[in-house]
Amino acid sequence: MIQEKDINYEMCFLEEIPCRISIEKCTGNRVIGRIKNIRIEVRGATLIVEGSLLKYYQGNNYADYLTRWRTKAMVDTLSEILGVPLEKAKITRIDIGFCYNMKNPVWLYLTRLTFEGGYFRSHINKETLYFNKYDSMLCFYDKIKEMEKHKELKEVEELKELNVTNVLRYEFRLKKVSKTFRKTIKGKDLYDIEFCQAVLDIWYNRYMNLQKTFETELSAINFYSKKDFKLFCVAFTMSRLNLSCALEEAFAKGEITSKKKYDIKEVLKDAESFITDTANCQNLIDELTIKIENTYNRVKKDINRPFRPWMFSKKGEKCKFSF
Repeated sequence: MIQEKDINYEMCFLEEIPCRISIEKCTGNRVIGRIKNIRIEVRGATLIVEGSLLKYYQGNNYADYLTRWRTKAMVDTLSEILGVPLEKAKITRIDIGFCYNMKNPVWLYLTRLTFEGGYFRSHINKETLYFNKYDSMLCFYDKIKEMEKHKELKEVEELKELNVTNVLRYEFRLKKVSKTFRKTIKGKDLYDIEFCQAVLDIWYNRYMNLQKTFETELSAINFYSKKDFKLFCVAFTMSRLNLSCALEEAFAKGEITSKKKYDIKEVLKDAESFITDTANCQNLIDELTIKIENTYNRVKKDINRPFRPWMFSKKGEKCKFSF
C-alpha cells in the first residue's frame, strides 16, 4: 500500500493508474483492475497492490520459488508499469509457501498435524487444514485440489503427465506484518537479506513447533504401580486421540481453569514416556518434515547469494519442477 504523499513527485493515482491496468470495476473514487494476476486498487490517493509475485513471474506457484533477486526484479517491473516506486510501499501482509510432491495422498499428512499453541485448528475439509490466530495463519492443503477448484485444468494435466499427483502446499501467512516485526515494512525489505531470512525462519519454526502424531508403539504394560498403570492408560489414549487439542478446546470453552489445564498438560507430558517410536517404523510425517528442512537450508543459502546477471537470463522459460 502506498499513498500519493509517499512519493517525491506529483501524481494523481485516479488519473494515471487506470490507463496502466486492465480495469475490472470503476466507481467514484475507487478503481479496481489487474496486471496479469496482480490485483490493483486505487482508493482516492491510496494505491493497493495484491497478488503472488511468483505467479506473476512464472505463471504458477507450485514449482520452484522466487529468489531474493527475482523478487527485486518483480517489484522493479511493477513499479515501472505503474509509474510508482513500490519499494516505498508499506507491506501489510506476506504469504510464504512451498509445494511438495508427496508419496501418499495429502490428507494423510494433515491428520498428523495436531496442535500449535495459541492457534485455532480448523480442518476446513479433508484436503485443507488451517492453524489460525488474529495475526498469522499456517495453511496446509492439497494444491491439485485447489487448482481444480479454480479451473486450472491445463496446469493439473501438466502435473499428472509428470506423474505428480500428491502435491502438499505449506503456506505461512503474516496478516499483521508491522506488528510482527514491530516496525513498518517497506517494499524494499522484500529483498533485504536480514528480512528475508527472518521471514524464512518464521515459516520454518512455526512448522517445527507444531505438535505432530507419529506411528508409534506403546511400551509394555506397566503393572508395577498404580501411577504408572494410569499413565500407561493415558498414553494409550494419546496414541488414539488428540488429547492436546481436546484440552485446548475445553479451556477455550471455559470448562477448565488455567491451573487444571497446566496440571493435565503435565500428566500428558509424563505419559509420553510410555510411547516409543519403533526403529523400523517409518513415520509418515517425517517425509514432510525432511522436505521442509531441505527447503529451509536451500533457500537460506540462496538468500545470501550475491547478484549475478545470469539469474534473470531464463525469464519466460517454462518452469522446471523442483519439489
